[in-house]
Amino acid sequence: MDIRYGWVSRARSLLALAGLAMIASGCGDDPSGVEQGPPPTISTIEPATGTVGTDLRITGTNLRPGAGGAVGSLAAAQVDVPSSSEAFLRVPEGVVTGETYDVTFENADGTEVTFPQAFTAVAPTLTFVNGATKPSGNTGSTVIVEGEAFGDAQGTGAVLFSDGVGGTVEAAVASAEDWTDGFILATVPSAAVSGPVFVRTATGESTSLPFTVTQNAAFSPSTIAWTETQALPGAVSGHSASYVPIDDAGGVTVQRVYVVGGSGTDSIPGTNVWHSEIQPDGSLSAWSVGTSLTAGIAHHGMVAATPFNAKVRGSGYLYLFGGIEEKGGEPVGTIQRIPLNEDGSTGAPEDAGTLPAPLHSAGVVIFRSTLYLAGGATTDDSPVAEVYRATIDTLGNIGAWESLPSLPEARAHHQLVGFGGFLYAVGGDTGDAEPNDGNFQQNATKLSAVTLGRIDLRSGLLPDGWGAAGSELGKVRAKHFAVAAGGSLFVSSGLYSGAGNGSSENTFAPVNADGTIGSFGGATGSNTIEAVLGFNLFNARGIAYVDGDGVAHVMVLGGDDVSVPGAKSGRVLFY
Repeated sequence: MDIRYGWVSRARSLLALAGLAMIASGCGDDPSGVEQGPPPTISTIEPATGTVGTDLRITGTNLRPGAGGAVGSLAAAQVDVPSSSEAFLRVPEGVVTGETYDVTFENADGTEVTFPQAFTAVAPTLTFVNGATKPSGNTGSTVIVEGEAFGDAQGTGAVLFSDGVGGTVEAAVASAEDWTDGFILATVPSAAVSGPVFVRTATGESTSLPFTVTQNAAFSPSTIAWTETQALPGAVSGHSASYVPIDDAGGVTVQRVYVVGGSGTDSIPGTNVWHSEIQPDGSLSAWSVGTSLTAGIAHHGMVAATPFNAKVRGSGYLYLFGGIEEKGGEPVGTIQRIPLNEDGSTGAPEDAGTLPAPLHSAGVVIFRSTLYLAGGATTDDSPVAEVYRATIDTLGNIGAWESLPSLPEARAHHQLVGFGGFLYAVGGDTGDAEPNDGNFQQNATKLSAVTLGRIDLRSGLLPDGWGAAGSELGKVRAKHFAVAAGGSLFVSSGLYSGAGNGSSENTFAPVNADGTIGSFGGATGSNTIEAVLGFNLFNARGIAYVDGDGVAHVMVLGGDDVSVPGAKSGRVLFY
C-alpha cells in the first residue's frame, strides 16, 4: 500500500498480457521536443474499484512524464508519473456506479496501452469510525473514518451526521490531505446529534454506523463528595479495573465494571474475575463472579476492547498484560484474554501472546484498536522507559509489538491515561520500588511530571515523541490512579508527602484543545476518601464513566492502607 495516497489494500493484480490491447506509434527523435521512446506496458492497476477522485496506481514499463490517460472514454482528471515503472491516474467525473471500464495510459509521444476491464466504479464502504463500529465523540472533536472507495480527492464527497430531524449535517474536512481513498479525518459538526453517520461520494452512499454524540459532562472536581456503593467480593490491591459498555441480546447498552486479580492481605496474587452493572445514578449492583484465571495475577495492566472502542467483533475482550503471579515473584511477560458475553458474563481466559519484556506496574491504554504500553518495572523491580504499540484485529488477536519513542525517564507505578489522540504518563517512580511497598516519606525517586505524547491519527505513531504536558502535579506521586473525566485530568490517592493524612488526596487540571493541560488545582474538601473509609489508599484503581443523565463520575475500587500497608480494602466509592 502506498501511504502517500492512503490506499486500502484491496487491489486486483492484472497481467499485462491478458487481453491487452496495445497501440504503438513510431519511436525516435521528434522535432517538437516530446520525449520519444518505446510503447508503454502495464503490469498491474490498483485498486480495482473506487469512485471519482480515486488514484489508480499503474505499474509497468516505459511510462514517461507528460502522459495522459482515460477511464473508458473519459479523460483522466490527472496523471502523475514519478518513474518509468509507476504512474498514478485519477478517476474523472462521469463514471457510473456498477460500470466496469478499460483504463488507457498514453505517453506524450502518442504511444499508448489499454488495459481492459481494469476498474469498476462503486459506492463507498464505511468500516469504522474512530476504530469502532459503535463510535462516539463530542461535537468539535476529530474523528477518523475508515473504509474503502472514498476517493483520493474529496470532490463532491462528504461525511454526514444526523441533524435529528431526518436530515444530515456535513462534517468539515480541514485540508485536502485529510481525505484519502481509505480514510478521512473529519470534525463532528456542532449541529450533529446521535444517529447514523455515513459517507457520500459521486458514486453512491455507504451503509451507516450508529454514532453517539457525547457532551462535556458536568463534573466539578473541586466539590468532590465521595459516596460508598457495593463493596467488592474481597479486599484487594494491585488489581485492575475497567469500565465496559456491552450491548445485550436486545441491543440495549449496559454499562459494567470489571475487576480482575490483585492480592489480598496475604499478598498472594488472586485469580478473581468480578463484574457489576452500573445503575442509573452511578452506583453499582451486586457483584457477580466470572470464570477464574488459571493463575493468580497482580500489578498487571488491563484494557477492554469492544465494538465501542475497537474493531473486534462480538461483545469484546478484556486483556491482561504482565504482572506478578507469585508473592514476591518476578514479573511475567504473558498476555491473557478474557472473552466478554452479551449478558456481561466472562468466558475462560485464553493465552493472547507475550509482551516485549516481563513487566509489572506498567501503563497501558487502547485507542482506535491500538494498544499503547509505556514504562513499568522489569526484573528486580527495575523501571524502564520503553514504549510500544500493537494493534488488535477484528478477531481480537494482538499483532506484533512495535517500538515507539521512549519516555524521558524510566518509570513505573505511574498512570498512563488516554484522552482522544493524546497520551499522558502521570507521575510514577524512577527507583526500584517493590510493588507492595507503602513508603510515602522517602520521595526522592518519585515524579511530579506529566508527560504528553501526541498520536498521529493517520499512522498511530508518536512522531514528536514525549514532552512536558504543560504543568506538573503539585507533589511527586506514585501508586496513585488517574483518569480523564469531564474535560479534566483527575489524579487521586497514592504515595506522596502527606499521604498519611490525605493532605493532597485529589488534584485535577483542565485539558486544553491542543492536548496540553492547565495548572493542577486541589480537589480535596471535607468529604474525602479518608473521611469515608477511615484511611488513605495506594495501589487502588479508578475508572471514569458517564451515567444515563450525562453526569461524569469517578469510581475508586479497593486498594491498600497507606498507614498500615497490607491491610487491604474491598470498599468502593464513587463521585
